[in-house]
Amino acid sequence: MNVLIGIISVIVMIYLVWQYQELKKFQITRYEMTSSKVRKKINMVLISDLHSFSYGKENRLLFEAVKNAAPDLILIPGDLIVTAETKKYEISLRFAQKLCSLGVPVLFSNGNHESKAALPESESASVYEQYDRQLRQTGVTVLNNKSCEVSAGGTDVRVSGLELPLSSYKKGRKPCLEKDFLNRQLGEPSKEHLQVLLAHHPAFAAQYAKWGADLTVCGHNHGGLVCIPGIGSVISPQFVPFPKYDAGEFTVDDRKIFISRGLGTHTFHIRVFNRAELVVITVKPEK
Repeated sequence: MNVLIGIISVIVMIYLVWQYQELKKFQITRYEMTSSKVRKKINMVLISDLHSFSYGKENRLLFEAVKNAAPDLILIPGDLIVTAETKKYEISLRFAQKLCSLGVPVLFSNGNHESKAALPESESASVYEQYDRQLRQTGVTVLNNKSCEVSAGGTDVRVSGLELPLSSYKKGRKPCLEKDFLNRQLGEPSKEHLQVLLAHHPAFAAQYAKWGADLTVCGHNHGGLVCIPGIGSVISPQFVPFPKYDAGEFTVDDRKIFISRGLGTHTFHIRVFNRAELVVITVKPEK
């Protein structure tokens, strides 16, 4: 019995040390796609679910990785913060300031943590209101159910940010979204320019493609926390087992959806075969 307890203790210690190390690392994942709507190559960096994490002092390691990717656009589809951890909002704010120093458009839309913090009845509401104001002052373009046109690599790109209702994030049930929700919130997509969509929750990938987004970026699922090699993610934050849209590149009706594993964690600080990632998407002209 003592031998068994000893073996179990060693295994637990190894696991804890491994997890501690895993949560301090991130990888760079690169994707490519082509589009007839671009004339020159465009590099986009996708930053999702930072949750006020820091990689190195003042997020030096993460910022250097973003800078080295030479982005034309920086896309942030939500959850820079954790709603209740108001003392850590400053971490995300300082990182946003660094991103804006690169001199390229930084575009952001709310995730569920920002939407929840913004509720008038939220205990974080007053702190979040100040944070949101300061975030906009850094130069970040906040697109909550709004769109804008930006120049990237000499090409005009239309970027839309979708803020989803908090009801779509409820745990223990399959998320749903009204069929005409995107059209009501964002209007018609651009048919002339490359249409990029920021949408935190990937469960509605088919609706994003049907709306007309040439390229959609998402996060939220944190890669499913635990991944089984060869099978995929085990569970989503909604407690949905083996979520279809967990992480990676997906094609729906010839339109691309890129889902990040995220950079931070909250509540369940676990990553098994599921390393945090910074995503770089390169859009090239069709030959």
